[in-house]
Amino acid sequence: MEGLDGKAQSGGFMKEFLEVQKEYYNSLVVEMREDCETYRKATECHEYAKLMIEKLGKVREGFEQYQKNCYEYSAGASCHNAGNMLLIGGIRDATGNVAIDRDVPAAAEFYKQACNTTYARSCVPIAKLLQYGKYNIAKDYKKAFEYLSTGCQKNNTESCFAKANCYIQGMGVEQDYSKAIPLLEDACSKGHHQSCHNLGALFFHGDGVTKDLDKFKFYNDKAQIFRGQKDPFLGKPPTEKDQASRPMEL
Repeated sequence: MEGLDGKAQSGGFMKEFLEVQKEYYNSLVVEMREDCETYRKATECHEYAKLMIEKLGKVREGFEQYQKNCYEYSAGASCHNAGNMLLIGGIRDATGNVAIDRDVPAAAEFYKQACNTTYARSCVPIAKLLQYGKYNIAKDYKKAFEYLSTGCQKNNTESCFAKANCYIQGMGVEQDYSKAIPLLEDACSKGHHQSCHNLGALFFHGDGVTKDLDKFKFYNDKAQIFRGQKDPFLGKPPTEKDQASRPMEL
């Protein structure tokens, strides 16, 4: 009986704790909403939307706040999160009902808005969607390259990596290894393991550079160090398809 009483007490404590936690987040959300409406600052309004979704399960309300933040306050992070929600779709609220359906074209519009503000991370997903040309989005390699260039100019390493691969593949721009290599070198120096890997691949195959197995090993070793674990693409000579397949993941 003591065991059952202990479990009951434990369950009662947890229920009470969750109720207190819920009250705290409800009061906090009121405070954050007032700050958002009063000061109309992107950061406060973004955190308000995030809190509603993550702590209270008010998915639809949070999404609508992200949308408002995006277009009224030029909050790039809110644009990006709204795009992610629409790209994934099927997101359920606290009641278990689907609050956000998948809508990839709408997600693309949010990514465009974010990329064109200060949120460079969004330049990669919109570029990849344009490269794929699926989900009712017209394929446009040239426009994709422009978005990656925007992200790279804003010091987003992933954008620079993807831009380099456009130069390697001649995707949306004339093939030019001499322009790809400095981008990969810079990204690799910042710890981007895929850039180190692709540099190694270039030196292994002698694509745009003099074939050099010592440099292949140098960059391949760096890639493994930055990755922090074994990777099926790493630790062995890359195939000719590696460079094309790796950057197209989404």
